[in-house]
Amino acid sequence: MGDVWTLTLDTATPYLSLGLFRGEEGLGRVVRVERRHEEALFGLLDELLKEVGARREEIGALVLGEGPGSYTGLRIALAAGEGIALALSAKVYGVSSLLAAAWPFLEEGRPLTPLFTARNRLYYGATYVKEGGKPQVLLPPTKMRAEEVPPGPQLLDAPPDPRALYELLPFAHEGVEPLYL
Repeated sequence: MGDVWTLTLDTATPYLSLGLFRGEEGLGRVVRVERRHEEALFGLLDELLKEVGARREEIGALVLGEGPGSYTGLRIALAAGEGIALALSAKVYGVSSLLAAAWPFLEEGRPLTPLFTARNRLYYGATYVKEGGKPQVLLPPTKMRAEEVPPGPQLLDAPPDPRALYELLPFAHEGVEPLYL
């Protein structure tokens, strides 16, 4: 697997999170695109491939953010990701977008609740903790009103992190199960 690149992609939020990683090597980009993910996606992918010196054919796995997020936003990553995977015979894995947003900030034994602002004064949220270096789900992704947000440290509208998606690969599941809440 040492010569294969992993493409990470998340479009569940107003950000396009895209990365290419291989072991310690790699680059990630997070660009605020609002609802124009599809316009930016392939241009940014070509830029990243050029910067890391890889060819598209060297992508052997994809880690896609599964949401929660808007139906249209999620569909872009999943459709583009599945299409790229099919063209390259690459494996596809899914990871919670909320977990990918929280992962860089998760500390051992300290719960954290990442939140994405949804419509109508609602949030998508979940609570995670890192135990023994592994993510544990204390509250699975759910839609909630402000007064239902659990107490404790929160992370509001942080973009899913491209390197976090890669680092979460050992805890990902094969295939994708989009989370439309």
